[in-house]
Amino acid sequence: MISRSVEAREQEVLSAVALNAMIPLANERTLQAVYYILRGRKANQTLQDVHLYSLYPYYRMFPHFSKEKWDKIVSNLVQRGCIQVRTVSGMNGKSTFVVTPEGLRYASEQSNHYQLPRWLSPFSAWLLTFNLEIFWKRIHLLVQTVSQLAAARMDFIPVVTDRRIQSWVKLQLRNGEVRERWQAHLGDELYKLWSPLPAQVQQILAGQLTGAEHTGRTSGQLAAEMDLSPSQFQLLFRYGLASSVERLQQEKEAFSLLRILLDADHQERGDVRLSESAAKTYALVQRGISKADIARIRRIKESTVEDHLVEMALRCPEWDASEYLSSELAAAIVHTSEKLGTGRLRLIKDHLGTEVSYLHIRLALARNRGEATS
Repeated sequence: MISRSVEAREQEVLSAVALNAMIPLANERTLQAVYYILRGRKANQTLQDVHLYSLYPYYRMFPHFSKEKWDKIVSNLVQRGCIQVRTVSGMNGKSTFVVTPEGLRYASEQSNHYQLPRWLSPFSAWLLTFNLEIFWKRIHLLVQTVSQLAAARMDFIPVVTDRRIQSWVKLQLRNGEVRERWQAHLGDELYKLWSPLPAQVQQILAGQLTGAEHTGRTSGQLAAEMDLSPSQFQLLFRYGLASSVERLQQEKEAFSLLRILLDADHQERGDVRLSESAAKTYALVQRGISKADIARIRRIKESTVEDHLVEMALRCPEWDASEYLSSELAAAIVHTSEKLGTGRLRLIKDHLGTEVSYLHIRLALARNRGEATS
């Protein structure tokens, strides 16, 4: 049972996160688009919004965020005068929203109070393609298994029931000499990886681990012990995982064991800057295969291939998009977007005329955004 004070903090944290995620999308997208980002929807439109508006920290922040809870947050923000919902032209009758001056003030105040810039700082475009949940499950089961091996106990019940994770751990420990290395050095590498983190984050990560002589606490138990609301706990937990991944990526040579956590996640998945499906499309594009043929070969819609092209324009600056968009047209589209002060495709298309397609506009805006963040 969440205490009243913790429940109040939970509402404040959720409101602060939601409002700060809304600000870049105000006047451009629907409130539903923000909800999809926080839930981690895998639709191409959601992923492109994350890229275009640099909302990487917010993607899949709350994967179990219910619609009921979201509607309550939105209602509270409207009642506080932080946001206003309105219908505008160019949105096909859909409602967008504006963030009021009071909303901007409240977002800044709560962001500072709950240290959102700190806890969201490790997240990047690269991390968008990395599965933090799998990363954590591997660490969790590795620690338990290595601990049981060291204690010569192999009749334990795995804390992770996912068969794929279990198979992966078995694969890492199949060799006797390698098993000895894990037993001798796993603790040292984890200490080196986590000791620079804030004490609360260390407690959250280490406190959930299970070993031969110790049963880890659940996230709910730890949150209660630390007097954190569920969303506060999630913020710090994700920060710890993202910081771990970031450091392993930057200092692979310093972690001879744990670096395998990164390498194995992306084996045979293609370019790690892209979603897995877009990476497969990119591989075909690099072979000079046309959009229509890619759709036929991969048995996907041509519109899906177009989604992948936009993702490539965002994340792969070396890709030559001239087959689909001339530099002159790209410049005209970007100029129009800046002149109108919007990224809404319909408004830009209405201004430029029928010869300009939605794909042209999406590619131009994506490439412009990719260059600005590269």
